[in-house]
Amino acid sequence: MQMRLWCLALCCVVVSACVDEPVAVYREVVHLKGAPYERGLDHGKRLRPRIRAFYTQLLDTALLPNLNREQPAIAGFLKRYAGPSYADGQFSYRVLLEMAQSVETQLPDRYIDEMRGIADGSGLTYEQVLILNTFPDTVLAVRSVAATLRLSRGPRIKSWQLLGWLNDQGAQRPAQTYSPSFTALAAEVPTDVRIRLVLTDPEGISADTVRLQLDTRVFPPGDPAVTTKALPNADGNMTDMEVILTPPEPMPAATVLSLIVQSADTTIADDPLPAHPRFGREETLTLSTLGYGLSAEEVANVGVDDGRTRPPPVAFALKGSATKDGAPLLAQHFALLDAGAAHEATTVFIHHPTPGEDTRKHAYVSWAGLTWGFSGMNTSGLAWACNFSDTLDTAILKDLIPQLSKLDEAQLTATGWPIGLAMREVSRSEKGAQQGVEILPNMQHVNGWNCLLADADGQLRLAEIDADAEAFPNPLSQGVTVVQWQGSAVASAASDTEDDLRAAVHYVSNTQDVDSALPILAESLLAPTGAIVRVDVQREVSTYFFKSLLAFHKLGKVLAQGRGSWDVAMAQQVLGRPAFVDPSDSMNAVVMEPSKGLLHNAMGKV
Repeated sequence: MQMRLWCLALCCVVVSACVDEPVAVYREVVHLKGAPYERGLDHGKRLRPRIRAFYTQLLDTALLPNLNREQPAIAGFLKRYAGPSYADGQFSYRVLLEMAQSVETQLPDRYIDEMRGIADGSGLTYEQVLILNTFPDTVLAVRSVAATLRLSRGPRIKSWQLLGWLNDQGAQRPAQTYSPSFTALAAEVPTDVRIRLVLTDPEGISADTVRLQLDTRVFPPGDPAVTTKALPNADGNMTDMEVILTPPEPMPAATVLSLIVQSADTTIADDPLPAHPRFGREETLTLSTLGYGLSAEEVANVGVDDGRTRPPPVAFALKGSATKDGAPLLAQHFALLDAGAAHEATTVFIHHPTPGEDTRKHAYVSWAGLTWGFSGMNTSGLAWACNFSDTLDTAILKDLIPQLSKLDEAQLTATGWPIGLAMREVSRSEKGAQQGVEILPNMQHVNGWNCLLADADGQLRLAEIDADAEAFPNPLSQGVTVVQWQGSAVASAASDTEDDLRAAVHYVSNTQDVDSALPILAESLLAPTGAIVRVDVQREVSTYFFKSLLAFHKLGKVLAQGRGSWDVAMAQQVLGRPAFVDPSDSMNAVVMEPSKGLLHNAMGKV
């Protein structure tokens, strides 16, 4: 992938080069005017080759075949999807179309007309354009369900214990039930403890797959420092396994250490092929040793920065004492699924209001064929950028709850707004970050998102969005948690002001994203089907949780180190660091200056 940085002056709509590398320039700037259908028709005609290539390369070639691999997990839970109408490779297209049509019911006519114009101008069918404009939200929502179904059949950690860590009475501290944590599980631990874990899986644990990593030291299966022993559960079945790590030498004092745990059960899955072990989620447990001086709650569960982890999207907003000139900045590096194609379709769309139209001129960074983007800004200086947030609290779950008693007929739908169109609504009408986040609770949302907003006056807001899928709906809960400033939770580690916010792909405030009644409700209704389903909060089920914590805290450290010096060039440099670049799936990056109406953009491997 190649990239080009550039800047767009929204007020006078001038594009000028910010760097002069001799690289291919893929992005275009498209000004759209007129009625919605006319805008779409112009969009479709002008970008016809790119739209068709983007659909073929990203959806037909990459996304749809990939999503077909999730059919076994979903069909094992929802019998409808094992039927003939979803066979022969039709599963992904049919599912995405059905969900797109449920999204369509929520949208104003202006966006539907614009999509019809794109279809007529590009030569794609309206169905294809509708899928193209809804797939980021719907695919992410399907992926969260499929990943949870898949991982719920794999091993998990049942309990942890530090052998040799005594309490104040000199007795061994008991084992603790394991729950993934934002912070360390234990602090001020003796350097010579042994780490005992109990893993569990209905099919039993395969000792040949147990892999541990203590900081950068790897203990592969069969390492003499690791012992394993099968254990019976309460019913006498050998579903559990004791794993004890005896470090070959004492751990260093006054240090934070992370243990990474990976294992598979005894099953060899053959659907989809090739045959493969059934692994659970890789877990990260953190502790500090004697002399570090902080409580467990004060030690972040950062994990191990060993270069193995592909970073998720990150975003940050700065102002005042954080920036060189005090002016606000908003920056984002977005990665999801590039497939060697998305960055080539990168386009900036600028929508001009028609005379008498009560809307603001607004721009967003997007792809050819889409009516929205993951970042943008309007002429009032309201800028925004959204990262997906992997949650089970999606429109799919919300729509599925009423169908739980008839799973043989249940269908995946996703009634709600795509995040980009929701933010385009904000861009059309609002000039302030606070006013912007106040609109979001009035919409139904398809997927989980973390949206950062910054405005020309220096207001910074983070909206943590979910679909508000509840077993017993609470009219006071709207599925959007607005974060202003909560010290080190969302600001940089050294921040003592309200001058910076940051986000990755996990919630920092909306940590109880799934209604506590849902696991009970789901288990009671799903038990007769034989399906093993865990409906739980994000930190328990998301495959992104630990990599998001790592990127989030690395970004916080960088923000703190540069405090008072941040400007556009520095933000661009940081967004291009390997720590924040997915070498396969980086799609685009932006740095926005709300008070100046400037948007700087790069695409591909930035």
